Amino acid sequence: MEKASPPISESSHGLPLASPDADGNLDKNNDSSSAPTISVILNTRNEENNIANAINSVRSWANEIVVMDMQSDDDTVRIAESLGARVFTFPRVINFDAARVAAVKHATSDWILLLDADEVIPFELSQQLLHLAETGRADAYTIPRLNYFSGAPMLHAGWGPDDDRQLRFYRRGTVQLNDILHAHIAPLPDARVVNLRYSPDVCIVHFNYRDSNQFVAKLNQYTSLTAFQRKDSMRWRDKSLVFIPMLEFLRRYVTKSGYLSGWRGFYYAFMMAAYRMTQAVKIREMQLHCNEENSSVRYQEIARGIVARYQSAQNGSDAASGERRGSSAER
Repeated sequence: MEKASPPISESSHGLPLASPDADGNLDKNNDSSSAPTISVILNTRNEENNIANAINSVRSWANEIVVMDMQSDDDTVRIAESLGARVFTFPRVINFDAARVAAVKHATSDWILLLDADEVIPFELSQQLLHLAETGRADAYTIPRLNYFSGAPMLHAGWGPDDDRQLRFYRRGTVQLNDILHAHIAPLPDARVVNLRYSPDVCIVHFNYRDSNQFVAKLNQYTSLTAFQRKDSMRWRDKSLVFIPMLEFLRRYVTKSGYLSGWRGFYYAFMMAAYRMTQAVKIREMQLHCNEENSSVRYQEIARGIVARYQSAQNGSDAASGERRGSSAER
């Protein structure tokens, strides 16, 4: 059962998309009514630099594109609407998977393809997805994802295409959706799931972290959310701060051959170790209620105590001066 989501309002309605004609224009009348239909779902927040590429990689063969925008303040919505997408709005939240779950409710097609704004679908993959929907030999498909990191594709360190394959294409009604970050979708018990074989043209191309600044910013966001989701289920152990990050680094850099990706493999393995440590610390802080508000109150109390010492010393000095003046007057 899907969890209730915040109110959603539609900002525009696009028309179903079909194959382009010889001039590259969409022909709304050449769809076969018997062919299975496909909805592409995108969730966005300030993605004006990416959204056009994502939509243009699917608009010629998808029947509709549904964009759930989390209150962007750039040109994301305008660009999406200009390319024929149906755009809805959703509260600005860290957990983008909640927006994706809400967007799926607006899809009208037989099949659903989940796509991020910084991803594109190669032509060969699109043809395979159309064929799979037509044959219906399975209910859901996991698709390899080729991640780019600091300007180059990552093929190792546990982040290669097969390591990061995603269940992104499924027949409506065959999966369970929820709003848990990075774990929002699971096939139903009787669903037939097939893993697509990776090739450079049969994968989702993901232009992820542009540089270390973006990586660190997302690390901070994601660890806060995952820590909140796990704070009641994870038991704290001091040794977790040592062994869990260490094992994470060794797994990615050694076992998963991150060293073959050069400095990018080392940096990614190191930062994922930092991710595990940061998450563990945040869980402990939440369990002990060591949040910003409580710490601020405590710091104010300590600061006032220090300042009060000056006042006490000043009062003592004034009293001593008064006593000396009184003694001088008596003499």
